[in-house]
Amino acid sequence: MPLTNCVIDPADPFAAVTHAAPYDYYRRLADGPALRFEASLDCWLATGAAGVRAVLAHPACHVRPPGQLVPHKLAGTPCGAIFAELVRMSEGERHAVPKQVLARALGQVDLARLHARTVHLAQEQPPGSAARLNDALFELPLFAVADLLGFAPAQWPALAAWTRDFVACLSPLSNGAQLAGAQGAAESLRQRFAALLLEADALPGSLLHDVVTGARQAGWQASGGVVANLVGLLSQTCDATAGLLGNAIVALRAQADLSTQLRSAPQRWPAMLREVSRHDPSIHNTRRYTADAVELHGVRVPAGQMIVVVLASAIHDAGGLAEPGFGHGHHVCPGQSIAHAIAAACLQAWSAALECLPLAWSYLPSLNARIPVFRPGEVT
Repeated sequence: MPLTNCVIDPADPFAAVTHAAPYDYYRRLADGPALRFEASLDCWLATGAAGVRAVLAHPACHVRPPGQLVPHKLAGTPCGAIFAELVRMSEGERHAVPKQVLARALGQVDLARLHARTVHLAQEQPPGSAARLNDALFELPLFAVADLLGFAPAQWPALAAWTRDFVACLSPLSNGAQLAGAQGAAESLRQRFAALLLEADALPGSLLHDVVTGARQAGWQASGGVVANLVGLLSQTCDATAGLLGNAIVALRAQADLSTQLRSAPQRWPAMLREVSRHDPSIHNTRRYTADAVELHGVRVPAGQMIVVVLASAIHDAGGLAEPGFGHGHHVCPGQSIAHAIAAACLQAWSAALECLPLAWSYLPSLNARIPVFRPGEVT
């Protein structure tokens, strides 16, 4: 499904994320060494299925640099307080129980009910313009997860806005104004989730209730950690699901009859989204840091090094990652099936409207997330 009208190769894996057609470049990366040092970026690259799997599975390759639990720019801030507790951004035994609690709760979500509920929500908010579509890519998945958690509909717009503001602090490209806005958003999210926690027993069947019940049973008593990871459920929904939805819309534009076929056989939407995740994923790379010296595929990487794991280079290998946009190894995303259910529901609800919506697109500035930004264009 990827576009193939590449004219000039991306300069590096970071530039490839927002390039119009980067996949020939990624294939060439995959054909090279699994591990290599890239002097122009002053870091190591892990490419191809073998390199990506080796780094993501190695216990000495951590998600944070040694001794730096929180990015320097977030230290001592509300954003930093949340970041320090996120199980997907941490290693070690301290986070083993929270990880299990969250994975178990997410695994109990009724996906059929979630799909039906999200179809209803998406039908109520059709994307009537390119600008509205851009907002809906982020809002509808966040609304669906807020609904799962037990928030009342009147609270969803504020939660979505705060989440989008908070996520800005996680990007190396964020400016001073975005970082300042993220702090206020983080504090608002913490307060709103802390208030909802007090109602957990009154929300049976909600994702929040399942997380809180699991935390009690497992002895996870840190309420600040619970709140931070509930915020994390929204923040992790944000870019990855928006990218999945947006890239699926791009794929529909590339195959003229596909939308019609899927409308007549809606049970095929999940398979279509799996293909999008493989061929045009929402997350193109991630980073790991060596806590100790490691040897991978005959290459010795010293301690304290950054490795850029080029997930998108693995997808065309015979042994490539099945769902590169949602992680792999120790930090695989446990909400992958939820994201796919939400995206399938949105596409099913919007497919007829999207067919006659004139669209062109570029990509949001990012070093790792591939998220289309739509503008008025042509109907294809």
